[in-house]
Amino acid sequence: MSAALVARELRMVRRSVANCFELEIPYLEMRSSEVLAVLGSNGAGKSTLLRAFAGLEEPTAGEIVRHGQGPVTMVFQRPIALAGSVLHNVRIALRAQGLPSPEIHRRSNEALEHFGIAKLAARPATALSGGELRRLALARAFALEPTVLLLDEPFDDLDAGAQETLSRDLRQAVAQTGVAVAVVTHDLRRAVLVSDRIAVLIDGGLRQVGERNAVLNHPANLEVARLVGMSNLIPATFDAAGLATVDSQHAIPTGQPGATGPGWLGIRPEHLKVDVGRGEGSTIGQGELIEFSSDGLLATLTIAWAGQTLRTHLVAGRGLARDLRTGDRVSLALRPEDVHVLRDLPQGEKEPRLPS
Repeated sequence: MSAALVARELRMVRRSVANCFELEIPYLEMRSSEVLAVLGSNGAGKSTLLRAFAGLEEPTAGEIVRHGQGPVTMVFQRPIALAGSVLHNVRIALRAQGLPSPEIHRRSNEALEHFGIAKLAARPATALSGGELRRLALARAFALEPTVLLLDEPFDDLDAGAQETLSRDLRQAVAQTGVAVAVVTHDLRRAVLVSDRIAVLIDGGLRQVGERNAVLNHPANLEVARLVGMSNLIPATFDAAGLATVDSQHAIPTGQPGATGPGWLGIRPEHLKVDVGRGEGSTIGQGELIEFSSDGLLATLTIAWAGQTLRTHLVAGRGLARDLRTGDRVSLALRPEDVHVLRDLPQGEKEPRLPS
């Protein structure tokens, strides 16, 4: 895929009486026909990065190079509805570009249809619900046929069903138009729903960027692991054969021979299995169920094991999820290929520079 926007050696500094915030991006690109999720907690610098991409803030150092003929369009966290109909709100953006009437008609109707609000074309835009207003903002943006589209927390205030539907419509629009999209979010589930790649921002620094599953399953360090939902982080000692010793009674095969010494095991909750003899992987011993919660779709089990607190998931209302109670003993299993090895950085060593 071709790069639609590239940031190199980007640095932005904001000073106030209270503090100094720095955003540093060694290298980051947005690619055509792809959604990049920029993931980070509040204050990580996500919106600052998006505003720099949009040209709304000038970097202190470095450069942002934009490719392609179409505009760079940004949809803000709180979309604005202008007075007039839904259709007028889309058309007014196109009229500002001086397009002929037939082209305005085509683009506006196609955009409303694509985002499922064509039936609302005559409705006053100020009367839309939160979800409808977000769809209008996306329709207005796509009607401009941008090369780069920047979305700041586009799923805020939407329920889970509306998030999934809007994510599907957005991905279809990206596939059809070839636009490069960056989505800023603090919510991992939303990032996973919509992204091809994930960039992780922590305290103003780009800690990792890569294909979605690579970042989820192979986080670069403990901070990234926690942010991307790898909640099972177990201190261990590794031997040359790839065995990780947790304590005198528990060891876990990692399938990664070579590295020795102390480090961490990272295991995603969905990869840790309750062993019922179905070939779920290598048995790692028993633990005690200390907490059980369910949202009606997914049951989350919190298990005490080898002095650690681990989490795994089951489908709610089925099989073991119907029978387990706190205090029960459960056998645990996992596959070596689902174990991620995290090494501590030596004292004083900085994060490695991200490759270009």
